Amino acid sequence: MNELSERFFKWAEDNGWNVESSDEKHELPKKITERYRFIPSDWIDFVQCFKLISNGADNIWFQLPGDFEDRADDEGFRWNEFELISLEAASDDKEWQNEIRGFWDNYLPVVMSVAGDYHYYAIGIRTGEIFEGWEPEFDDIEIVAPSFSDFIELIISGRITLN
Repeated sequence: MNELSERFFKWAEDNGWNVESSDEKHELPKKITERYRFIPSDWIDFVQCFKLISNGADNIWFQLPGDFEDRADDEGFRWNEFELISLEAASDDKEWQNEIRGFWDNYLPVVMSVAGDYHYYAIGIRTGEIFEGWEPEFDDIEIVAPSFSDFIELIISGRITLN
């Protein structure tokens, strides 16, 4: 575990989060590395240190490599649930569906929240910046940090509150 991961682990424990470190590094599924050609190494290094990161209510969580595995509809939120919700709203409108897929091709969701309104943080694949988005317009996003490491620092310092 690197220094940033250790500091985050302590922050998570001190703030009532469920957090478990991982002794082995889990690789991201091929479908993720093929869809997202540039994934910042600071995010990969961070998530490979953990088995679990979720708040005490278990309604906000960091997406870890195992979360990107395929799962059935009835097994809880999938890693791309907000994309799937948007595609369902687009119904048979192929142009709108293509716009939705195009958006999500550029933003990898790394933190998901179902605490109140659906909410997420994502890595902007082109820049490595961290963006925040909410329902109902998941593609209406705001930048919150210049990198994933900076995002974690902002959480630890209390300048970003995950709730």
